[in-house]
Amino acid sequence: MRVDRKTLIYSVVICLLPILIGLYYYSVLPSEIAIHFGVDGKPNSFMSKDMEIIVLPLFCAILQVVISLSADAKNTPKKGAVLIKSIIPIVSVIGQCALLTYAMNSSFEIREYTVFTIGIIFMVLGNYLPKKEFWGKYNFKLFGLEKGVNEQKVIRSYSKVLVIGGAVIFFSAMINPISSIIAITIFALICIFLPFYLMKKYR
Repeated sequence: MRVDRKTLIYSVVICLLPILIGLYYYSVLPSEIAIHFGVDGKPNSFMSKDMEIIVLPLFCAILQVVISLSADAKNTPKKGAVLIKSIIPIVSVIGQCALLTYAMNSSFEIREYTVFTIGIIFMVLGNYLPKKEFWGKYNFKLFGLEKGVNEQKVIRSYSKVLVIGGAVIFFSAMINPISSIIAITIFALICIFLPFYLMKKYR
């Protein structure tokens, strides 16, 4: 297995970058920082700022190492590998900045911020999933149902759903928490069961 050490090191450094941001604002941060929020956008779980500043970025860095090595082990084409390896570092920076911002300003709408981010991620994935130059040969398995299907049509149809679902989730953030929950739940169920339908349709 050939490991892309350069990308791995850069991406891990980006994952850990929020630690420096947390240390910079350390003196103005409260003693406890919210790390989980209910459906109403109110915090319901906290962590000491000393732990939060380090633990979450460190967790993202470890997860990034696992994902990067997995992509390299599967010989994912460079463009696709870069896209895959970009997700966790971006989430680490955006997520930690959101938590620190809320800690310093409780009027910050972290629910909208989170839902916007989820919607954008799905739209980006949906846009790039059908591009074969990013992935090379598709290698998906679904209990043997993938045999004899037109994989390109399956991927394209699934990608359209990702883009549409991502857009719906994105705009649901502008309405109310319940709308976002309904949109994300329905979209998650569709993502789980749609492949079975597409495999049958394009066999």
